[in-house]
Amino acid sequence: MKIRKSKAPRIQPDAVIKVALEILDAEGLEHVTLRHIAEKIGVQAPALYWYFKDKQDLTDDMAQAILTSADLDNATAPPNIGEWPIWLTDLMHSLHNALISHREGGRVVAGATFGRAHALEKILVLIARVLKEAGFDSLNAGLAAGTTIDYVWGFVIEEQAGHGPEQDISASPNSPENQSVRTTSELEAFLSDMMKVYHKLTPAEIFDWGLQVIISGLKSKLKETHVPNEKKEYAM
Repeated sequence: MKIRKSKAPRIQPDAVIKVALEILDAEGLEHVTLRHIAEKIGVQAPALYWYFKDKQDLTDDMAQAILTSADLDNATAPPNIGEWPIWLTDLMHSLHNALISHREGGRVVAGATFGRAHALEKILVLIARVLKEAGFDSLNAGLAAGTTIDYVWGFVIEEQAGHGPEQDISASPNSPENQSVRTTSELEAFLSDMMKVYHKLTPAEIFDWGLQVIISGLKSKLKETHVPNEKKEYAM
């Protein structure tokens, strides 16, 4: 008697990820489960385990899809290595736009691993290589790449969670919850004026402000490494 070998069910992994992203946008990351996806596509949940052993595999492939849809897997080094600040700015804005294109996109990509999210690894390695060619040593190039990318999805996670200063922070000055921070009328006026200016900025402008602070710091770090040995003790 011959024992039939079980065959993988006829499921297209790309179709599974498409449904996963649809659930993500409609219901949020907590509802993206293999069981829920199976219900959506009309199969039994175990059938998906041929392609995804757990939710981490699913998250990795979702991150890969988010990044490749923005063509970030095809990112290349700048033709002129001296223009790395402009190149890095444009690349990080593209990454920011890719993450906000999906609900909780920041959480998805931040939670991905290099195992299946190959585009994520490629972006990180590419940035490190470009910075190394620009003059950073291997350690600082790697740290700079990681720090810059961490800023992007950290910002997006906060942006998509709706966190940030309240626009009407000066309202109800006598309310109990505001007593701890509104100790003087001067502080209240300062916060009110700051919020009026802050809320004139778009999320993209706020994002770029922080990004430029990081890039300015990297420029200073690069200059520091090029200071002659006898002068390095003064390069703080």
